[in-house]
Amino acid sequence: MNMTRARRIAAALAAWLIAAGPLAAQVSPVILAPAAEFAASAPLAPAFGAAAFAAPSAAAAPVFGAVLAPTLSAAPSAVPATAVAPAFTAAPTATASPRAAAAAAVSVSAVAASAPRSAPVLDGFLEGRRVFDGAAAAEPSSPVPAVPVVAPRGEAVSFSGISLPTRMFSDQTQISTHLIAAIDATRRTLDIAIYELAISEVRDALVRAKSRGVAVRVVMDQGHVYPTRGQRTPETQSLIDAGFALRTLRGGDAHGIMHNKFAVFDGALMETGSYNWTRAADERHFENALFDVAPRRIASYQNYWGWMWSQARPFTASAPAPVAIDEHGHTPPLAAAPQDADAPIVFNGASFPRESFSPHGTAARIAAAIDAARVGVSLANFSFTNTEIIAALRRAKERGVPIRLVFDIEQFQFLADMGEMAKEGFDVRLSGGRQPRGVMHNKFGVFDGRLVETGSFNWTMNGELNNYENAAFLDAPDDADGYAAYFERIWSQARAPRPGDFPAPRPAPAAPER
Repeated sequence: MNMTRARRIAAALAAWLIAAGPLAAQVSPVILAPAAEFAASAPLAPAFGAAAFAAPSAAAAPVFGAVLAPTLSAAPSAVPATAVAPAFTAAPTATASPRAAAAAAVSVSAVAASAPRSAPVLDGFLEGRRVFDGAAAAEPSSPVPAVPVVAPRGEAVSFSGISLPTRMFSDQTQISTHLIAAIDATRRTLDIAIYELAISEVRDALVRAKSRGVAVRVVMDQGHVYPTRGQRTPETQSLIDAGFALRTLRGGDAHGIMHNKFAVFDGALMETGSYNWTRAADERHFENALFDVAPRRIASYQNYWGWMWSQARPFTASAPAPVAIDEHGHTPPLAAAPQDADAPIVFNGASFPRESFSPHGTAARIAAAIDAARVGVSLANFSFTNTEIIAALRRAKERGVPIRLVFDIEQFQFLADMGEMAKEGFDVRLSGGRQPRGVMHNKFGVFDGRLVETGSFNWTMNGELNNYENAAFLDAPDDADGYAAYFERIWSQARAPRPGDFPAPRPAPAAPER
């Protein structure tokens, strides 16, 4: 038996002891360890009990000492005192749900964490193998935090006497019908921040709301109210003609935009997501949206909306003067968006807010979610160039976290950053929309099957620095399960990149965002 094979056997036996302790409760396991190497690692000795390691032979040949473990207790909850296997974070199997896989990983890690304090609890398989190969044992890591108990949000929310779906996915429902229902149920105030408007039925609902006395205020991207090419959509022109309270906002630098797509109804309901209020989003794209009635989330979105309203320019017949842009395509930096200081969402020991806003506020939080992930990361993103988030994904990949990325095929063919991730060995698939000329327009991530981030925020440098964006963090189990299932539907119809999909190696201008 050579040393490599012996190491593998030793690692497998130790892992089995951790994961199957109750089944092995009646036996006294014998762990074979390469004594010549383990004798040099004194910090490991307590983990194996009082048994001594065999001394290395003069010929330096591998000498294997039988290290006898104490008899395991027959109690189902007993944990062997000799547990030295790593606290594994196992990838979900093809048949396991993301939430079940996350629970299993936490339970296995918790077993390892309950070993005696004198025994090192190793941080993952790679660290365990490093110690088996003779490196010094790591300092004991902190126990895996318990998974917080979070109540589900349910399948529907109640607003002004009607029921609205909590989560909406464009492959399952026509999102505009629910949006129109919410507008028609609004009685007092309706504050909207949208990139564009191109659905006549939604326009008609807004006109009805204004006619019955609802105070409707709209912040819209400047480029869609004052287009440099073509004309306004008929729906946008209708709002202007009807005298709606309309203000415009442009982002920073040459390509910054007001990219939000959210609304607050009567201060008691909010809607957000990737869903632009357009016919294409309704019929051709992969999109998502959500309704929420949580007062703190609504208050935070209302505060952000008010901040944008104060920054925005009231509509006038004449277009605003062009913004001065330097030779590098830059304007003065945008002010940082207001943030809610409350961070009630706990994910693997890290805390997150209910929502985050751009400019300057979201990329670091998404990177923190990736850094906290242990079981798996599944991302569906239209456009992806943010270096801080890409660096976090590389770290996760290095520590063995399974990562799956679905990108829009047109953006992949345009942006080199997305192609580089595929070349680096990330598991990347490409998708178009649900119909011809559609796009995969989602911008969401699912972390360990327990945490979701979604909203208007493309994971780009523009999205962080130059756009007005929002991102909602969701930890309700039904939200996580719903978005995880939606990701699987998109993943199943997507395909791997082909050689012709990669952009030519040349500097590319910023892609238009949607």
